Amino acid sequence: MPSKNSITICGAGIAGVATAYYLLKKNKNIEVILVDKNQPLSFTTSKSGENFRDYWPQKQMRNFVSDSILLMQELKEMYGEDVFEMKYTGYNFISHDVDNPIFKFDSQEDLTRYIEEITAIDEIQNEHSYLEKGIRKIVKIKNAGKIDVYALGSLLLQEARKMGLKLVEGEIIRIDKKDTNYQIVLDSLKTISTTKLVIATGPFINVIAGLLGIQFPITNTLQRKFIIPDPKGIIPKNMPFTIYADSQYLNWSDEETAFFASEEKYKWLLNKFPGGLHIKPETEGIKLGWAFQTTNVKPQWDVPGFEFFPQAVLKGASTFIPELAAYENNIPTPLIEYAGYYTRTNENWPLIGPTNLENVFVIGALAGYGTMSACAAGKLCSSYILNESEYPDYAQYFHPNRYDNATLVKEMNALKSDGQL
Repeated sequence: MPSKNSITICGAGIAGVATAYYLLKKNKNIEVILVDKNQPLSFTTSKSGENFRDYWPQKQMRNFVSDSILLMQELKEMYGEDVFEMKYTGYNFISHDVDNPIFKFDSQEDLTRYIEEITAIDEIQNEHSYLEKGIRKIVKIKNAGKIDVYALGSLLLQEARKMGLKLVEGEIIRIDKKDTNYQIVLDSLKTISTTKLVIATGPFINVIAGLLGIQFPITNTLQRKFIIPDPKGIIPKNMPFTIYADSQYLNWSDEETAFFASEEKYKWLLNKFPGGLHIKPETEGIKLGWAFQTTNVKPQWDVPGFEFFPQAVLKGASTFIPELAAYENNIPTPLIEYAGYYTRTNENWPLIGPTNLENVFVIGALAGYGTMSACAAGKLCSSYILNESEYPDYAQYFHPNRYDNATLVKEMNALKSDGQL
């Protein structure tokens, strides 16, 4: 039989681990169990872009991620500056078009504490000489940088285990309700009996929700990144995380264009690509990504490959960092490709809080911002689980029942930008 306050968290990614940590930080007398078929932090979390920023077009998202950044700073103060890397290296959104708004603002607030707009050509070229000379705008997010998500997650996991967290490895195949408890059946046929259940399974949240007869309004898109060495030293090691905001057609040669046009499976390379191509320096070289795949897919544990992705990204990147063209036809090795899912709601706000089922909670839909928001998300979810009386102002916007609130639905429908990269 479970203890009176037994809580089982399904999913050991950064969101589930953070929830476990804040639950036990608030109350060490509860039983917290973390269940996953794989090792903690090994699936979507391990594919993170490892960035943070406090600016978002919506106030509630700004406050949410700002809280999370403060919590990460608190962790470093509490456990030591070296427990995980968190460097303020900056975010630069750039454009060839001075009139490109880059962000479509949802309010008339004074946002100068968050962002700085640079349009002086001399300043852009002098401070960012690696950029193509036609770049006419930079929107700089001031409070932004990079973070070591594995080290952060490992710290939270280690401290939670010290406070009594139990780890169980196994795939959940069935969940039954028995009296006031939930019986979680694993593929080993081991059963976990628990009073409260948290769905924190990233792209698989609807798989677990389906075992309970519920579903969440989310989609999954597969987003890819890769890392290559930079033997020519094209990208300065102090370059901010740089995101190109303009859409573009890729500048293929006539021969390449004819070949892609002749093959149905390659015709996508001739399409117009959206803004959002991003680059940042890494110890190993350069990390590049481009979230241009928007098709809703069924998540898989074994992620399929995607031919020509590095070539397409490097071709697009040379539009705003011309020297990268040197790598287009001779990609430096080793080339490390990886992919993870963006699990998101239509408005790109997370799902955090109680569901319509008694003692069942969800934390998820943290599409592309799971690392930077995990601490605030886990703390908020723990507040709901422990039935606390006070919640931050942004909590109502992320509550799973927000779609039943006509005022919030109207606000979601009126959004001009979701802040997604």
